[in-house]
Amino acid sequence: MTNARTERLDQILIRLGFATAEQVAQALRKQQGLGGRLGTHLVYDGHVTEEQLGRALSVQFGVPAFDLARHRPSPDLVGRLPEGFTRQHLVLPLSLDEESGTLSLAAVDPRDSTAIGQVRALLRCRQLEVCVIPEVTLEKLLVGAGLDGDALHGPRRLIELPELFAGAEETEAATAGDSAETAAPADRSVLLVTGRSFLASFLAPLFEREGRTLVVAADPVQAGALLARGDVGHVLLAEDMATAWRDRVPAVATGVSQPPVTRLGQIGETLLDTVAPYPALRRSLLGALQLIAEQAGEGQPQPPAYDLLRRDARALGESLGFELLAIDGLEVAALLLAPAAPPAANVEALLADDGTGIDWSRTLGTATAVAFPWRVDAALAAMRQLLGGRVNLDEFGRNDPETAQAAQVLALVWHHHQRSAAVAGVGEAHTANRNASLRARGGQLARPEIVERYLQVLARTEDELVAGAGQQLLVVGGDDRTLRQLGARLGHLGYRTLVLRTLDEAAELCARQAPAAVLVHEGSFPHEILRARERLAAGTRLPVFALTGEADPARLLTLFDAGFDDVFALPRDLELVAARLRKALRASASGAPGGVPSSPSRPGSFQAAFTAFAFTDLMQTLSQSLKSVRIDLQRPGGERAVMFLDRGQLVHAASGTLRGADAVYSVIAWEDDGAFAVQPESEFPAPNIGLPLESILMEGCRLLDESRIRP
Repeated sequence: MTNARTERLDQILIRLGFATAEQVAQALRKQQGLGGRLGTHLVYDGHVTEEQLGRALSVQFGVPAFDLARHRPSPDLVGRLPEGFTRQHLVLPLSLDEESGTLSLAAVDPRDSTAIGQVRALLRCRQLEVCVIPEVTLEKLLVGAGLDGDALHGPRRLIELPELFAGAEETEAATAGDSAETAAPADRSVLLVTGRSFLASFLAPLFEREGRTLVVAADPVQAGALLARGDVGHVLLAEDMATAWRDRVPAVATGVSQPPVTRLGQIGETLLDTVAPYPALRRSLLGALQLIAEQAGEGQPQPPAYDLLRRDARALGESLGFELLAIDGLEVAALLLAPAAPPAANVEALLADDGTGIDWSRTLGTATAVAFPWRVDAALAAMRQLLGGRVNLDEFGRNDPETAQAAQVLALVWHHHQRSAAVAGVGEAHTANRNASLRARGGQLARPEIVERYLQVLARTEDELVAGAGQQLLVVGGDDRTLRQLGARLGHLGYRTLVLRTLDEAAELCARQAPAAVLVHEGSFPHEILRARERLAAGTRLPVFALTGEADPARLLTLFDAGFDDVFALPRDLELVAARLRKALRASASGAPGGVPSSPSRPGSFQAAFTAFAFTDLMQTLSQSLKSVRIDLQRPGGERAVMFLDRGQLVHAASGTLRGADAVYSVIAWEDDGAFAVQPESEFPAPNIGLPLESILMEGCRLLDESRIRP
């Protein structure tokens, strides 16, 4: 009966000049979130007329297009079909020649042999003449002729709230033959049908602010007259007029092409059903996906650098002007990139990898299951094509430019960070090699202009990568779940993490090739932990960090005294641990103090931020341990202070122009916004403090509390 599809509708519309690729992409995004048909969204958005859509569908299906000048629906024939049949199956009988038994039928999908066969049997016809009709035209005919008793509850009567306020530009008829009935109005208004005056008073200013005109009808007669003007683009129907609209408007608006109708109550119900704002839902989803990725990466020798992938994909998407939902979709896609199985895995798992390092079966399956309201699965599938070298970029994504751009972003970011994981380095030479490598992929993974935009993104975040991707960390300890979680988290930051069970193995490896840093778990070596720093560093400035399960300040001080560069109390917020470690390694790699006052590399010297070791805890612990030390303190803004303890007794303090106890009070007011460096001291300036340390700390905390509640 009909020809098989040889060309997609979007391709036909673009080829005939009825729509642009950008307009098609916009309609595809709405279709992804709202469902429905592509052509219906294009008509509602004013990008194509119903006549243009009908002509394109005619080309697609190889049958004539419905012509309102020649075809009219037959109420008698519709009445011979079961109630609701036309809406359910999207077919409309037009005429039946009783002598020849030939039925003229309009169908939204002429390939639907089941529906057409049922019509043929119900109307007892011998031959069929089928034409294709756009869905939106079919709906208007059903409503206008009073043939659809359930029009208000049909799924295509619903619209998205942002569409209502979008104010999209309307297009004029593309051809001289466009009729006034099918052309998109140049300035469509919204018709509110309600007998409640307060609704009009409330909604009119909102529509005016959005640049849309709201006209109000208090009864069906007024509504019919306003519809007859032909400039109403959408109808908002209040609950109080629903019955009257259904019973009377078709009669008073005979022959008028009616716009889509939305019941006002449905908008309110939708808003009330959305109990959480979108940013909160986004954070929840991304957090859940990150947690799943971390758990999956615990047994991986090197999980993908998800944090860096997410960051770069988001930054590049923003730079290219992606909308918010697409940018969030890029982050979701980055978190779904499942690594290919290691060589020891089974053959089936290995076959899932096509040389890209990605298990595409898991990745695409999970993307479909997550069902994010943006085309994550399509972007990932297109990314696969790019990485496989099976794409001509000149033709790639011509019909869906946003998905094509998203795939290029993901492919480029993945390629860069996979290469960075294998080639570590810092400095100008490394940056030049990186840039050359990425530019060499221009025209393969991404268009050259996208590559250059990505290089700009990387240049802005260069300081974050100084101690980032590709550097190796040793984690020394037993088979502890917290250590596995920390290892996965560090892997997401781009570090290559190697877990060793004994200090001997770690010391031997450090002697052969020093890593960027070593983390030692106290719980695995309770009797050796105080000598671990000395054994592993062997006199070098290799950063060594202690991991402990205790948060007692005295224990932390003991570990600092043992020479560890920092001490992390686990389990705690792994985000905080990873951030502090990244900052310390960046400072070490760049030779900068990283916001922490510098201290000589002497036994008993250590430094940390107030977030790791609170100032009051530090002072009390040093005092109770009878330490003789100098403490240099600094805030990120540059404010500095210095204090001296002689065998645990605070003898001198200075902060800017403040001296004595006032200087201590000022540092307490820094709260967590500061850092310190401690080193042994035997010579002290003149004393300027006569009160016990405990009294000074208590008074400083009292003054801080007062400042918080002071109006």
